Amino acid sequence: MHFSSLFQDACFGVVRWELDHSEDEILTFLLQCSEQLPHKIPLYGTLIGLLNLENEEFVKKILESTHKSLQDALDSGDCNKIRVSMRFLTMCSKVIQPSSLVVIFEILLSSAATIVDDEKGNPSWQARADFYITCILSCLPWGGSELVEQIPEEIERVMVGIEAYLSIKRNVSDVGLFVFEDINKMNKLNVEHVL
Repeated sequence: MHFSSLFQDACFGVVRWELDHSEDEILTFLLQCSEQLPHKIPLYGTLIGLLNLENEEFVKKILESTHKSLQDALDSGDCNKIRVSMRFLTMCSKVIQPSSLVVIFEILLSSAATIVDDEKGNPSWQARADFYITCILSCLPWGGSELVEQIPEEIERVMVGIEAYLSIKRNVSDVGLFVFEDINKMNKLNVEHVL
């Protein structure tokens, strides 16, 4: 048996045993772990899947809390929490309806497209729109293969939406990077002067 599998089984056994005594503390602890140790999200996703087999109500509470955390992060603009919450939900795609994730992706896509729309949006907020697209794309390595297996047409629709966004967004250079362009021009002039 592989070490990670043994670790997951041991972790599951401890959490399952502790649930009878400290459900609220375990709920808080798992949510804190997913936020503070996002590189371990695959472990937490697996753990949530195993817990769902025995205690659907507890897993429902975890997912509701994660959804609330995501909504709070969207309202407050907490980019890190948005990104981590979305990854966590993506890793739980075997527990929640995969089409629910696609709804989140499509809401972010719609928001991004609206932001860069010249008539309805505020193109000066393009960085926010780009961030929403980056969040969607960064979820795919974490659970995209499962989503493609489960709902290929819906994921294809999301990818088409991302391509459409990329075609309408403005490609504006960051003013802060102009310094480097000037350095490149000066180096080119110096080289030509030497030759």
